[in-house]
Amino acid sequence: MITARKAVVLLLVLSAGALAEDKTQMTPSQREAVSQVKSMAMKERHYMMDKTKTADAQAADIQKSVSAMEGDKAKALQGQVAQLQATIKALQTQLAKAPKYFDDPLADPLHDTP
Repeated sequence: MITARKAVVLLLVLSAGALAEDKTQMTPSQREAVSQVKSMAMKERHYMMDKTKTADAQAADIQKSVSAMEGDKAKALQGQVAQLQATIKALQTQLAKAPKYFDDPLADPLHDTP
């Protein structure tokens, strides 16, 4: 993850000068850098997706165990585990979305066009 961040920062620094001159073209070295960063980011994304699947399965197992328990503390724990599962599902949904930042690296991410 740190390597990907460093690569993105390096890419941004290298492309800042060229972007100031011509916002519609990327140099071959910029395209290669984008390709390398994309490859690293996709590997990291797949790794995170695998980890969330594992975490979701573990949370489901915990929820099964907790549902067999009785009492107020068990109910509170069930609520916390359910919240954890919802958070994991939201993370999985976000990771499953196709990343758009590599489709048009010169686009302004703050001004999305539909």
